[in-house]
Amino acid sequence: MNKSRQKELTRWLKQQSVISQRWLNISRLLGFVSGILIIAQAWFMARILQHMIMENIPREALLLPFTLLVLTFVLRAWVVWLRERVGYHAGQHIRFAIRRQVLDRLQQAGPAWIQGKPAGSWATLVLEQIDDMHDYYARYLPQMALAVSVPLLIVVAIFPSNWAAALILLGTAPLIPLFMALVGMGAADANRRNFLALARLSGHFLDRLRGMETLRIFGRGEAEIESIRSASEDFRQRTMEVLRLAFLSSGILEFFTSLSIALVAVYFGFSYLGELDFGHYDTGVTLAAGFLALILAPEFFQPLRDLGTFLSC
Repeated sequence: MNKSRQKELTRWLKQQSVISQRWLNISRLLGFVSGILIIAQAWFMARILQHMIMENIPREALLLPFTLLVLTFVLRAWVVWLRERVGYHAGQHIRFAIRRQVLDRLQQAGPAWIQGKPAGSWATLVLEQIDDMHDYYARYLPQMALAVSVPLLIVVAIFPSNWAAALILLGTAPLIPLFMALVGMGAADANRRNFLALARLSGHFLDRLRGMETLRIFGRGEAEIESIRSASEDFRQRTMEVLRLAFLSSGILEFFTSLSIALVAVYFGFSYLGELDFGHYDTGVTLAAGFLALILAPEFFQPLRDLGTFLSC
């Protein structure tokens, strides 16, 4: 498949999202609300630890912050659950509409055009490959917006307490999409080849299954079994190639995530020891600022992780 054809198909896939645009927008909004609740959780935890460890405030006086923290956890869990339900509804709605378009197109084309491909290939297209689009619409498309907005929201939350930690996160973030894009180009080509191999294998298997009696009559049963085994092995190798590239992409993300979190931890460690004296607006590095940054640092990269996971799916 050439690049222009690929771009055309990608554009068409995105255009189908208008079928359930309202539900996709609700999913994006719920994801953004979940990001706000993550920051609220981290802020409550950091303030509670600051009060207990550094200010020696009695636990009884912290009942209200503890209660608000628990309520935030519960509310976020409910928002995440609701977002999954909304995303599933959106994906299901779009899949049904696309399947109807494909069936209408096949009906218009007529039997002569349909017979140009094996029946197994059409069955794979209408059933499996359209179902495989579910995560693209239910999760990937909404996550594309959240992969940008939620990290920026976290940087804005960290910046008032410590600009150095915010800049560390902001400086390492652009490296991740850059290297993941380089790996993703190869993964996309491998995945397209894998889909073609799956369609050929399905058509090959279904045609042999329908002609089983004829194959037995002419003594071709064992030869066709070996042919199917060979085709299955070829498909397995192609699948493993896709998985290797997917794991490489995940490894790049985990490496830069770990590096960024380690840099933030080292910065705060040396700041508490008095070796570093910047980033705190001349107010000193507080325990709350350190906990807030370290709690939110993994969450800063989580939207990118989710985006990579949904794309792999």
